[in-house]
Amino acid sequence: MYYNENMRRIFFFTIYILFFAVISSLLFTLLYMQFDEQPMLALNKAIKYGAILLCGIFIIPAMKAQNLYDRQKVGYTEPKALFILNMFKGLFISIIFLAPLILSFTYLDMRIVDFETFVFDKSLIYLMIFTLFISFLISVIEESFFRGIMIQKINNLVLTFFVLLSGSLVYSLFHFIKIPLIIDEELYWNTGLIELVNVFLNFLNNISYDAALTLLMFGILLGVIRLNLKTISYCIGIHAGFIFTIKIYKQISTVNSDSNYYFLFSTYDHFLGTLATTWISIFLLFYLIYLYKTKL
Repeated sequence: MYYNENMRRIFFFTIYILFFAVISSLLFTLLYMQFDEQPMLALNKAIKYGAILLCGIFIIPAMKAQNLYDRQKVGYTEPKALFILNMFKGLFISIIFLAPLILSFTYLDMRIVDFETFVFDKSLIYLMIFTLFISFLISVIEESFFRGIMIQKINNLVLTFFVLLSGSLVYSLFHFIKIPLIIDEELYWNTGLIELVNVFLNFLNNISYDAALTLLMFGILLGVIRLNLKTISYCIGIHAGFIFTIKIYKQISTVNSDSNYYFLFSTYDHFLGTLATTWISIFLLFYLIYLYKTKL
């Protein structure tokens, strides 16, 4: 019974996300048709962020429809002050967790940081503050969906695993719903929708499977943390730290395609890939061993 409920929720909110992606593609195309030139925020980005915004706006009615309008059920279990504190603990844990991976990228010359031209100035500080804000914004929305709503504990280990795997798979594949840059000089009401449909028609070809595997393992790790701690506060912080660290590191470094270890990168973003998957898997394995031993 509980397994069916969880799978139904996963299906419902997957359709929910896709529905607002379609609505956003129509709304923002019609909006951009009113401009003589496209604004600084490209149409494909506007559609993406618009879909996220719409999902956030209508989340409460959707949660009520799924009988989930309870902050305890979706992982907001602590008092507000403690919840925020735990988010920042998660952020700190995430940065420490990613440090060995970043050092490995640098040591293997996979990404190169030019310390001679590196300047820690006001512009970098502003960039870090803005990136941190965006990282938390994305993480709150995604964790509320993928770990809060989609993953609920079941008193059956096998069924819990399938729910965890299913939710993490949706989370991973969600990242490859990306509309390419739209540079058409003349927009029509269905321009964005056509591009979105093309994304789905070519979805399997658009997936970077090595990056998808990294995201799947990361999703499973966050799911295990959510089920063990019965909260998404740490998940939000860890996720935000993941986004923040990747964006800042990519900002201050360049990809070295001549590295002998370049193949360990995914071409998706030159951070995810085989090496990142291996590191996350090792961490997940040790975490599971720790949980097993503490519950003996």
